[in-house]
Amino acid sequence: MEKFKKQLPIFTPIFIALVIIHSLFVDYSVQFPEYISSDDSGSAAQSMKPQVVSENGVLNRISYLESFLVELESRELPVDTEQEETKDNIKRVLVGQKLLLGLSLFYLLLSFSAAVSYVFRVWFHKVIANVFYPISFVFLLPKVFFQLNLMVQNEVFSYFYFVFLVCTYISSILSYRWILKNKELAEGFQALQFSSSLEEEGRSPSSTKTGSIFSPVFHVAIIILIGILIGNLVYIPLFLLQKHYVSEFSYFIFFLLGILSLFYIFNYKKVGGEPNISNWKNFAVSFAYLQFRFLRNSFWAMFSTVVIVLFVTFLFSLLLFNIDLIQNNLGLFGKATEF
Repeated sequence: MEKFKKQLPIFTPIFIALVIIHSLFVDYSVQFPEYISSDDSGSAAQSMKPQVVSENGVLNRISYLESFLVELESRELPVDTEQEETKDNIKRVLVGQKLLLGLSLFYLLLSFSAAVSYVFRVWFHKVIANVFYPISFVFLLPKVFFQLNLMVQNEVFSYFYFVFLVCTYISSILSYRWILKNKELAEGFQALQFSSSLEEEGRSPSSTKTGSIFSPVFHVAIIILIGILIGNLVYIPLFLLQKHYVSEFSYFIFFLLGILSLFYIFNYKKVGGEPNISNWKNFAVSFAYLQFRFLRNSFWAMFSTVVIVLFVTFLFSLLLFNIDLIQNNLGLFGKATEF
């Protein structure tokens, strides 16, 4: 039993990854009847029930929308057909589908990170589990109900997929429970915990010598000059690129993110890798640590944004309350208009 407990959190992310890959190609939706029949027969009552239907996944939807958009732009339609508005709506839907694809791929990679961090007993594996498994509960539950409805509709494949989803859901609950209850110390790759301070080692101490009065002015001028150069040579070309070449710009951004991710993975492997294991294991853990840093930074960014919005809202509400109080009780605004 103990061996089964230790092995289950390794295989559960693999099962969830298979469900994610399947959802990229096949999706499900509820189709409601288009009309209401007054016939009381059994067939009419059956046709009035909502039906679960399978449809193309996010990859096929993106491919279809892109081909449809190319076909729409290649044809000359009449002026009164509002072609530009139609193309704008399709582009917005396409952007939404690409964002969904990006989130799905990130979730797929997170399943890999959850398995790797658990296998090597990395110190942050419980943090990744606290993100991965709750998302999995929400992700798997609608799919279970969809397959249950397809079973009622006598779909043969749904019986096998329903059993697989139920087993995956139960194994997710057990894996998450056992990870949280495991009291063994996870001390693998402790050097990664101090990766931000390791890069400071070996630097010569900075000089504390006080410069002349013109030194700050010179630094500000250099910063302004660099800002102008970056704005004209980087920001403006990127803005024009994403405005006129949306698809190409998206691929370019993903390429840059991939290069930046590889740079961080190599750095994490260099400063936090363990010499007694193979390189591919160090790279796998470094990739998991990159996702951990991304999740942590995203959480703090969202938390900071919420705090700032609440603070600004509070100040604005307080300002409106003070204006209302002064205007109604003191009448200063009314007296000021007499002059």
